[in-house]
Amino acid sequence: MPNFKLNMDFVPIPKDFIEHIMPSANAAYVMVYLYIMLLASTGKGAQTNEIAKKLGLIESDVVNAIKYWNDKGIFSGTGDTIIIKRSVDEEISPETTKKTIEEVSQIIDGNSALSDLCAIAQEILGKTLGNNDLETLYWFYDQLGFSPEVITMLLEYCVSMNKRNMKYIEKVAITWHENNITTMDEAQSFIMGAAKSDEFISSLRNLFGINDRNLSKTEKLYLKSWRDELGMSADMVGLAYEYCVMATNKLSFPYINTILKRWAEQGIKTIPEAEKDHEQYKQNMSSDGHEMTATDNISELEKQFMTAYEN
Repeated sequence: MPNFKLNMDFVPIPKDFIEHIMPSANAAYVMVYLYIMLLASTGKGAQTNEIAKKLGLIESDVVNAIKYWNDKGIFSGTGDTIIIKRSVDEEISPETTKKTIEEVSQIIDGNSALSDLCAIAQEILGKTLGNNDLETLYWFYDQLGFSPEVITMLLEYCVSMNKRNMKYIEKVAITWHENNITTMDEAQSFIMGAAKSDEFISSLRNLFGINDRNLSKTEKLYLKSWRDELGMSADMVGLAYEYCVMATNKLSFPYINTILKRWAEQGIKTIPEAEKDHEQYKQNMSSDGHEMTATDNISELEKQFMTAYEN
């Protein structure tokens, strides 16, 4: 039996990866992806510290990159075996998976549930559905696996935010799909979670006086971290902001972050606990003969965080 060998000196990279995934990814993560593709194409393996050394990165960058591509669905698995999928080809890609309007029309005509969905969609969106709208609606059903009821909830949710453009609705649908939302209960839970997140962000924007511009990427990351990782309420962030302004006479996200991280580490979750901790902290600083300043509380790690994620 003859042996077969693929004789080439290049690594095949899916064009959809280059067009749709790479532009929004961290440069270090792209480096790790490309190097792992090289290893996979030659049947070789390597430890994360070896990959880091080869690419001139720190090992945590490699570990985070592998997790990132796992979350994207491009890698599957960690540890000894990592399976590399066909990148975007295996992800949901509306432009390549939508059926033609002729196919869609024929299917809808033969399915009363889909016919009813189209009629309801026209009422919700307040317009007559065009061919592209029909193709997209059917794509939600056919490719994303949404029931007509979930699609109806999706449309109502977007319209409640005054978003009627089908491209926008398509993006929300993909987000739901990526979060494994398939039932009405799951959709409702997601909507409620999103509403709470929006309320949290809105209240802090008002508190910080950030109403005339969009939040920066760094600011969004801080807010997400405070709510989702540290578990802090808007009131707790407001108190940290108050202490920040008292000490620095300005808004400083890193300074607020330092306070909230200390509270989280000490299990402080209520306003009375935080006020007590702050008084004790000031007393400790005074007893050391040292005045608390913003510079003291912005760690080098936080400066790197700002540099890495700004813009």
